[in-house]
Amino acid sequence: MTGPQRQQRMLELVRTHAATARGHDSAQAVTPDRAFRKLGFDSLTAVELRNRLATTTGLSLPATVVFDHPTPAALADHLRAQLWPAEAAEAPAVAELDRLERALAEPAVDAYTRAQLARLTTPPPADSTAGPDTDLDEVTDDELFELVDNELGSA
Repeated sequence: MTGPQRQQRMLELVRTHAATARGHDSAQAVTPDRAFRKLGFDSLTAVELRNRLATTTGLSLPATVVFDHPTPAALADHLRAQLWPAEAAEAPAVAELDRLERALAEPAVDAYTRAQLARLTTPPPADSTAGPDTDLDEVTDDELFELVDNELGSA
């Protein structure tokens, strides 16, 4: 399996066992980026999930693993890093972008949030007057206000 396939498999594994621990019929009841506490996990169900995952993966997991990694996606990331340490060296930004991509796919994300998150993957316009190498002492007030409006949005 490739890294993304392993990550997807780990997420499926966590969601399936979390659903079973909570008494759900389907892993679909466990949203990847929703906190375990909001999914109804308490210390007893957290330990049950930990035991299921430890048995399946062969890893020695602490009793607090579910609360140390508070969402199914975060726990899946942790398990993947434990099982395939060479992949753990992959830039954390890539994992964060994957998480944001999954968040954008959620139907509950409003248009404003979707637009703000989309800025992360959109390169700046080529005609931008100020960039990272621009000396701000040489920028006019209008150019500076344009930069602020472009970066933060106008009020």
